[in-house]
Amino acid sequence: MPPSKPKPADVAAEAKKHYIPLIRSEYAHRWPTYSYLFQKPLEQIPLNPLGPSLPRNPEFYVCAGDPVDFTIDWKERVQTRIPFICAANDKRAGGDWETGVIGYEERLCRRSSLSATLSIPGPASQVDCNYPIPSEGGIYSEFVVVFRGPHDQYKKLDQWYDIPVVSMPAARWPKLSHVGLKYTFPIERNLVKNKIRSALRICAYYGHRSVVIGDFGLGNGHRNPPQELAEMWREVFLYDPDIRGRFDHVAFVFEDIYQSTAMLILDDIAKKSKRGPSSSSKGKSKPSTSSSSHATGELATPTDFEIFQHVFSAGEIHKFMNSPDPRYDISMLTI
Repeated sequence: MPPSKPKPADVAAEAKKHYIPLIRSEYAHRWPTYSYLFQKPLEQIPLNPLGPSLPRNPEFYVCAGDPVDFTIDWKERVQTRIPFICAANDKRAGGDWETGVIGYEERLCRRSSLSATLSIPGPASQVDCNYPIPSEGGIYSEFVVVFRGPHDQYKKLDQWYDIPVVSMPAARWPKLSHVGLKYTFPIERNLVKNKIRSALRICAYYGHRSVVIGDFGLGNGHRNPPQELAEMWREVFLYDPDIRGRFDHVAFVFEDIYQSTAMLILDDIAKKSKRGPSSSSKGKSKPSTSSSSHATGELATPTDFEIFQHVFSAGEIHKFMNSPDPRYDISMLTI
């Protein structure tokens, strides 16, 4: 009989009482447990200008798997440190990682030293405390030690690994229009875009030219419109004057390839319409990972994985690069 899955609270307790103190006492010279908060990365972080040559587009990959395991495997293959952009709790380090909360940041904290690094500002830091994280701020943890496997078993690893993590709060439950396909307010869309730009600017500042991104801003906890979010990532990588040309490889890695944020949004719209206009509060529906027909029609909603596969396919990239969006001004297109 296979061993039973440990309780998340027990795994968290062992990380807090055993692993993190051990890392601090025995491995601090190799894996320091501190991090750096950038309150306004778009204003704070200077980036060296790129050369005069034409910037190359990055290679995009949309993959299935655990994003941290993917990052570790990729790092081991190419012998280059690769950061993982993680949706973060903006109020406290790791959110409710010591309980049974199942957000990815919480699960990563239980299997790594992330909570410890987030808690402590690094030497010469400009702040005394990293929290709360400002709306467009982010935290860079250079050495997050991973000592357990993914949450399905939290298997103890014989060999420990370290990865850089960029912790950036994702927008939660933005107001949507066009049957849940678009952000209602330009200010919210711009905020999400600036979060993306800020996270990537932090990566670029530390010299990283490859990056791993999970389902940032997606799922039941955030509910950003997946099509528009994917297009926004693409827009920033390919057109943003500060980011374009700074990355060679980009991997979007989905733990659950059947998760459909579009379906979650549409189901919520259907429930609200049944309750009538008098009920306007956000009643959080139960998470669902099925990509089957949603409550408002017979057509199947695409999964987040399918949407990103399409948006970052070679054909769509080619079409996008040859059809400049009229919203971009000349400064976005100048090399």
